[in-house]
Amino acid sequence: MPSPKPLGLLAPLLAALVALPAPAADRALLIGVGQYQSPTIKALPGIDIDIAAMRRVAANLGFAPADTRVLLDRAATLSAVQASLRDWLRDGVGPDDRVLIYFSGHGAQVRDQNGDETDTVDEALVAYDSSHVVGADGEPGITDVLLDDDFGRLLAAIPSRDILVLVDACFSGTVTRSVEFNSGQSGTFNAEVKFLAYPGMPQAHPRGMDQIVHDGTAHYSAVSAAGDDEKSLATIRGSLFTQGLAFAIGEAVRNGASLTPRQVKSETARFIEQQLGPADKAKVFHPQISGGDVLADKPLRLVSVSAGHGPFWNQIKALAETLKPLAIQANRLSLREGEKLELTVEVPRDGYLNIVGIDPHDTAIVAFPNGVHPANRNNKVCAGRVRIPGDLPFDLPASPPYGPTLMVAFFTDEPVNLFESGDGRRDAKGNMQDAFPHLSGFGTRGFNPTAKAAPVGAAGTLEVTVCPAAGCP
Repeated sequence: MPSPKPLGLLAPLLAALVALPAPAADRALLIGVGQYQSPTIKALPGIDIDIAAMRRVAANLGFAPADTRVLLDRAATLSAVQASLRDWLRDGVGPDDRVLIYFSGHGAQVRDQNGDETDTVDEALVAYDSSHVVGADGEPGITDVLLDDDFGRLLAAIPSRDILVLVDACFSGTVTRSVEFNSGQSGTFNAEVKFLAYPGMPQAHPRGMDQIVHDGTAHYSAVSAAGDDEKSLATIRGSLFTQGLAFAIGEAVRNGASLTPRQVKSETARFIEQQLGPADKAKVFHPQISGGDVLADKPLRLVSVSAGHGPFWNQIKALAETLKPLAIQANRLSLREGEKLELTVEVPRDGYLNIVGIDPHDTAIVAFPNGVHPANRNNKVCAGRVRIPGDLPFDLPASPPYGPTLMVAFFTDEPVNLFESGDGRRDAKGNMQDAFPHLSGFGTRGFNPTAKAAPVGAAGTLEVTVCPAAGCP
C-alpha cells in the first residue's frame, strides 16, 4: 500500500485553491439614497420604490439576484459605494461580462478640486454620509460625495467592455426644492428636485451626466435623467426617470422586442412627457445619453418571458410569502379562452381585499378592486368566504396570452387599495381612468415588512392556466 503524501506537500496547493478569485460574472450595482445621515440634507421620497423597480430591471436584463448588490440609504455611504465600484465590480468581472450601475439620489455641484474643469465646478453624487461643511478658507462645501473625476477613474478601471450606467439625479444648480404639479396625471401633485443646493454653492453653467464620466473611454453607455438646466424629479410613487426606465424595459421584455440604450433614453423621455402631460409641460425633463456609440446602439440582452415566472411574478410571489397565509381557491385551474374565473378567499376578519393577476408575459394587473363599475372600487370586505366577482357587476374572463397566470390575494386590516394606487391613465384630478390598471410599486410598498414590524397582512397565491378556446393540451 503506497504511503500517503505528507500534508505539508499539499498545503501550498490547497492554499492556492482557496485563494483563487470567484468566477467572473455579470454584476449589477444598485444605489439609492432617499434618507440622509445629515439633517440638513432634505430627504427624497420614493427611492425605495426606485430600488424595487430596478431590481426588476436588473432581472429583466438577465442579472441574477446573487450577482445584484443593493446599497440603500444608510448602506450607501461614500466608502461603501467606492468599495463596490473599486473592488466588487473591478475584481469580480471580466472583459466579456456585463455591468449595470444605477444611482438614484441627489446630485450636487462643488468647487473644482484639481483645476481640470473649465467651469470651475465638479459634479457629484451625494452619498448617505455626505454633509455640509465650511472649509479652513471659509468656503462652504460638501464632504463625502462621489466626484465626477473619481467616478470616471473607478469606471475606467472596471475591465468589462459592456457597462450600462443609469443615473437618476440632476447636476444643475437651483434653489428650488419642491415642485407643485398643475395636474394629477402622474398620480401625484408634487415632487422633489433631485439636486442638493446649499448656501455659497459655486455658480456654474449646469452640466449633465455626459460630463461626469469624461475620460473618453467607450466601454460604457450612460443614460442620465436630465439635460442641462433641467430638474430630475422624485415623487412618492418613485422617481419619474426610473419609472420610465422600468416601463420601457418591462414593455420590451413583455413584447419580446429589441431595445438599445439609445432607445431606452427615447422611450423614457416619452414616458416622462406623457406622465406630466400638457398642464406640466414646463416641468418636462429630457434624459441624455453619453459614452460609446457602439454600445449606445447595441441591443440590450433581455430575458425571455413567455411562460410565466418572470421577474415581476417572482417578486410579488416572494412578497406574498413574507405575509401570513390566506386561503384562496379558483372555480377551475385550467380555463379556455372566454371562460370565467371565480375566486374564493377565506377572509379572517373584516378588512380590505386586493387581487392581482400576473400573466405569462409578466404583466401584473389589478383585478380587484377595479373601475368597471363605481361599486367595484370599494374593496372593504367582511369576515368569511368572499367570492370574486360573486354578485359584483363584472366578470374575469380568461383571455390571451395563453399559459400560466399567478393570482395573488392580499388582505389587510388597514385600507389598502391597489386600484387607486395603480399605474395607468389618470385625469387632471388624479383619478384612475383604466378599468384594470397595472400593479405599482407604490401600491405594494405597504406590504413590505421591516425588521422591526410584523407582517402587515396576509396573502395567498394560486396558479391558473389559460388555454385557447379549442381546449387545453
